[in-house]
Amino acid sequence: MAVMVACASAAGTRPAPGQTRAEAARALAERGQFESAVEEWRRAKREFARAKDADGETGALLGEASALAALGHHKFALSALAAAGELADRAHSRKRQAEVKAARGRTNIFSRQADQSEDLLRDALKMARADKNDALAASALDGLAIVLAAQDKYLDAITAWDQAIDLSDRATAVRVRLNKATAALKAAAFPDALRWAGEVAKGAEALPDGHGKAFAFMGAAEIFRRLFIEAPEHDNALRLRAFNLHKAAEKVAVQIDDRRALSYALGYQGALYEFEGNHAAALPLTRRALAIAQQIQSADALHRWQWQVARLLGKTGERDAAIEAYRRAVRTLEGIRNDVAIRSGNRNARSSFREAVGALYTELADLLLQRATAVTDGAEIQALLREARGTAELLKAAELEDYFQDDCVMLLKSKTRTVETISVKAALIYIVPLPDRTELLVSLPPPPVKQGAEPVPGRIERFTTRVGEAELTTVLRSFRLNLENRTTNEFLEQAQQLYAWLIKPLEPLMAAHRFDTMVFVPDGALRTIPMAALHDGERFLIEKYAVAVTPGLELMESKQAANVAGRLMIAGISESVQDFPPLPNVPGELSAIGKLYNERESLLDSEGIKASIEGKFGEVPFTIVHIASHGHIDSDIRKSFVLTYDGRLTLDDLERLIRPGQLADKPLELLTLSACQTAAGDDRAALGLAGVAVKAGARAAFATLWFVNDQASAQVVVDFYTELKSKPDRTKAQALQAAQTRLLRDERFQHPCYWAPYLIIGNWL
Repeated sequence: MAVMVACASAAGTRPAPGQTRAEAARALAERGQFESAVEEWRRAKREFARAKDADGETGALLGEASALAALGHHKFALSALAAAGELADRAHSRKRQAEVKAARGRTNIFSRQADQSEDLLRDALKMARADKNDALAASALDGLAIVLAAQDKYLDAITAWDQAIDLSDRATAVRVRLNKATAALKAAAFPDALRWAGEVAKGAEALPDGHGKAFAFMGAAEIFRRLFIEAPEHDNALRLRAFNLHKAAEKVAVQIDDRRALSYALGYQGALYEFEGNHAAALPLTRRALAIAQQIQSADALHRWQWQVARLLGKTGERDAAIEAYRRAVRTLEGIRNDVAIRSGNRNARSSFREAVGALYTELADLLLQRATAVTDGAEIQALLREARGTAELLKAAELEDYFQDDCVMLLKSKTRTVETISVKAALIYIVPLPDRTELLVSLPPPPVKQGAEPVPGRIERFTTRVGEAELTTVLRSFRLNLENRTTNEFLEQAQQLYAWLIKPLEPLMAAHRFDTMVFVPDGALRTIPMAALHDGERFLIEKYAVAVTPGLELMESKQAANVAGRLMIAGISESVQDFPPLPNVPGELSAIGKLYNERESLLDSEGIKASIEGKFGEVPFTIVHIASHGHIDSDIRKSFVLTYDGRLTLDDLERLIRPGQLADKPLELLTLSACQTAAGDDRAALGLAGVAVKAGARAAFATLWFVNDQASAQVVVDFYTELKSKPDRTKAQALQAAQTRLLRDERFQHPCYWAPYLIIGNWL
């Protein structure tokens, strides 16, 4: 046979242009060299294009997209697939059209277009079945099962996976079984996960050595490791099975020179040693994994092993070396943060950026604060406090980007400066909950500066409360639930405990600097509660200070507020529509606000259809937009909305309407949503509410944490606007303080359920 091949070659038979490149690209991908595979696929694409081979060019684009997706570059993968789709359509190639649909569906599963996955995969499956293309049908079924599992349709997903296995070759069947076992683990179907992970390991053994085999071993190992932790039996033998599978993956990786797989196999072995406390064995393995990740420039693996090295150094008491390792990990992660946020925060991931990698930021902040305790030089202490706070700030920016699934945060940051420098009357209080304590970092007023010079931040004062995040969260949860129960005063116990932890240590500082406003940068469950309702045993916090919140120190436009007495757009719904209860006090609320601002036009009830509200924004730039209607902020941004008479305004709709003014340097001063709500205990929804001004492109938002009595709401809102209009020297936070304290003195509305949920979010000035 070798002689025949040689003779054919000598006779001048050559592969089609691009074909050799395509085969090389597939070989590179099989060894895990996806960066090189991408480049080879692009060379193949150019050769196919020169030969006017549309089918070959489409196949090269599909290969390029697959390699890009393997690297986590979903945006670039989808761009390649869009080009492939155009070629397939022009060529009327049904086979390629089906392949592109399947590839787009699978790539979208963990992208910001996740909601498009199911339809694309069902279309591809229908076409594949009609054409009796078993391989493509199996791929579509596998992707569809992942989507169904993310929708909690576990049994439907298992059925789809079983169908995919029946149509698959051996290698594909192993990948499908791994997805099936992973879904079982997420669904806490532990016996299923154990059985199917065993099938993955057994099936992988029968495969020829390759990248897929190595990662199948590691995928099964990860399921065994998590089963040891999560399943009630805590079978210690599972850890040994996991370790042996990682060793098997290492052997395969060495055999085929797959450095990516080798890096992961070594790093995962180090993680198992770390778990059992054998740091001496874990560290060299992790460092080897790290060195390989650096060689192949794999940022995804690199930040993982940099983080693991940092943890291990911290656990062995090498704090300064650990800090340097953490800094490197954060820098690496920041370079791929957008890709990680996309993969972690979309609808199918069942996770979030914070759950996936948030601990990296908090662990670094913790170590920096520990070092600040140990040093004595004042300048070094301030630098460490600022770095710790800045590290926490990076996480907040990433969380918002993750929640909103767009780059609105980065767009706004180009127009910001730190809010520390814009007021000498407000205390900026950064709250950092940690496992064993809660840190309060308070910014003092900036020092005087010469005319024309840039202001500089003042000192940071640090206070430490000996309550860990778990205990703090438990009290916060109870506080929020009790606040909404207007029939009891059970909230007082938590209100006073939280005051003692978070406010009392700051009181001497507040008095010394004569602060009149407290601006909180909360974190986690702290976002779900109104700080105004904390209680010192005699008075609520709002009776002593104006209160505002901001999602971050650099996530809002921080200029001094413009005069809010500009153009006003007012709209509201008082009738019962779309199964929501009526709001009978809305007409009076809109009328009173309109009179204050000489605004005669309002969009009430049937006038407040979605098209009319959207049309208003095209008329003139507004200073204030006030919408008195039911609103809901959900942990899933796609389920967040403000009710219109005939439909719903999404947060994307609000951004589309409001953002152009910001980009034209005519930002909306205030967005008021006077009847919105978030669910108690839903930190992610509260994150969405905290970021609503950032998302919309407004300087500030005036909104509520929960649905409020309609009569009380109308009174607070009208009093708030009256304060703003009649006393222009007052800040928004002070105007809200006056309105809230007036309501709590009304015997009918003394309970904080009525007055506490109102928040000024963003620029409080």
